[in-house]
Amino acid sequence: MASVPHLLDDRDILRNWQPPRRITVSQWADDYRVLEPLFASEPGPWQTSRAPYAREVMDSAALPWVRRVTWMASTQVGKSEAMNNIAGYYLHQRPSPTMFVLPNRDAARLCAERRVLPMIHSSPALRGELTDRSHDVKNREMVFKRSVLYLRSAQSPTDLASVPVRLVLADEVDKWPHWAGREAEPLSLVMERTRTFHDSVLVTASTPTTRDGWIHREYQVGDQRHYHVPCPLCSEMQTFEFEQLRWDKSAIEDGNTMRKQRQAHYECVHCNGIITDRDKRQMLLDGVWVPSGQDVKEWVDTGQAADRNEHRSYYLWSAYSPWVSFWRIVAQFLDSKGDPARMMNFTNSWLARVWEERTAHTSDEAIDACIRDRERASVPDEAVVLTAAVDVQLDYMVWMVVAWGHDEHNYVVDIGHCRTWQELSAACQQPRGERQMVPKLINIDSRYRREEVMEWARKHVNVRMIAGVRRETPQPFNTTRIDRHPKTGKSLAQGMTVWTINVDVFKDLVNHRLQLSLRDEGHDSEVDAVIGTIDIPKDIEPHWLRQMSAEHKIAKRTRGKMREAWQLKPGRQRNEAWDLLVYNAAAGRMLRLELLRSDAKRAPAQRQPKRRIMGQRNRR
Repeated sequence: MASVPHLLDDRDILRNWQPPRRITVSQWADDYRVLEPLFASEPGPWQTSRAPYAREVMDSAALPWVRRVTWMASTQVGKSEAMNNIAGYYLHQRPSPTMFVLPNRDAARLCAERRVLPMIHSSPALRGELTDRSHDVKNREMVFKRSVLYLRSAQSPTDLASVPVRLVLADEVDKWPHWAGREAEPLSLVMERTRTFHDSVLVTASTPTTRDGWIHREYQVGDQRHYHVPCPLCSEMQTFEFEQLRWDKSAIEDGNTMRKQRQAHYECVHCNGIITDRDKRQMLLDGVWVPSGQDVKEWVDTGQAADRNEHRSYYLWSAYSPWVSFWRIVAQFLDSKGDPARMMNFTNSWLARVWEERTAHTSDEAIDACIRDRERASVPDEAVVLTAAVDVQLDYMVWMVVAWGHDEHNYVVDIGHCRTWQELSAACQQPRGERQMVPKLINIDSRYRREEVMEWARKHVNVRMIAGVRRETPQPFNTTRIDRHPKTGKSLAQGMTVWTINVDVFKDLVNHRLQLSLRDEGHDSEVDAVIGTIDIPKDIEPHWLRQMSAEHKIAKRTRGKMREAWQLKPGRQRNEAWDLLVYNAAAGRMLRLELLRSDAKRAPAQRQPKRRIMGQRNRR
């Protein structure tokens, strides 16, 4: 019988029988990836340590429980090379059908010629995956010994609906065509290609454009991770924010001057220390990605080990880039300021924020101007009545109690959150102040957990169920009865009622009051004449204050028509405190508190005519 030891000399068969090496995507890139001089600013072996923030983004694409990875980032942070590394890892370590999806066919061709082929030819590991047939490598399809790579255009539904794949790399999705209505939208078509693979992965990356863009919508669906870095002076963790960049604004007013002087730095939000570009490298190495709403220390200690989120979404802007200095960002901002077109590019490509044409906004300065030297939970002597509001979330409730004086002066008494309805009753129904005042009206949001909300509302006569809507009419609210007769179906006169609130009307009202406080900071005699000021106690936690200025009003154009709408500001995740200010403002108008006027502001001229008229009638 002939022996077959010669078959063991076949390296392809040996490689197929060997178990795959257990490495991450970033480890694979460090070991096998080489950047060519023609297409890279830093040619040579790939080093993840140059852009440490890319490590987790790349590694997430190979975790067994992760199905979607979204990266909303500015330009010049290395997101395209990170996607190349993910593709190379799958071609070499996990051979399977893979698809690159680009905005159009020209972009797909350039991706093949300037990204994929240079990566393959510069890496011996990937060159070993090529077959001996030259026709297997084409611009739209590359066949390897153990896998296949497709390069497709998002403009062609037939391209996206042709083949099943395990890995999809969707690049620059905000440049993809908008849904025209004739076919399913491109991202849904792409996801359909992965249905036959139980362990499929969709990686989406792009610079954002508008709030309705693909990347922002995908980012919002994910867990919204931000990269936290330690201050080199106080070691406190924080995220880079554009608002913390500092420069001499009196001496440097344009981009050219900034490029000559290069004098800009970052100010720590905790210790106000000066952070320079030289500090950035070590800060990036010590950084950590943290999902929205998570405490950094708790996440590092316990959260990371238990992390099983299927959709990881990441946000990164140019301040993190090792190739972009702080002064370059400031210079670009100074060049763009005052020009809407250039400002849009700066917002999208440098700040990685969505562009919105703002018509009104609540500012942190306005909130600060409302803070007074008053203790939390105290009821001021000027209070005539109390109201409260409750924002119901899926697993907790946030509440706020407000005291009202004459002329619609309102005072935030207290704010907090709870998880049980018993805790909510204790917080909202307890008597407050020396006069033991109880809220006369409590507005509770009924959008979530309506049955529980209804049950709680039935127990308290001062509770009113509300539902926020947006209407173009100025009508502030209307009512709908929800209890009906079991036989006739007619609404019951004494049944439960839902008050539908036109939230835009009251958001405009609250914002107007905040702007009054900012303009007339100090509460002098002139300010006391202003109707509707807002007072906030000095010991309210900073995160509540930040939520109170979480929204702005933007103009949106659809089919030639423009409408205005209040929406979350970029970078803000929570707005419960802002909503509670709005709900309390609605409660004040429901109780007609605008009719409470102090004696000093009652105009005698408004009352005298009535007396004369009545006197004339009596004489007649």
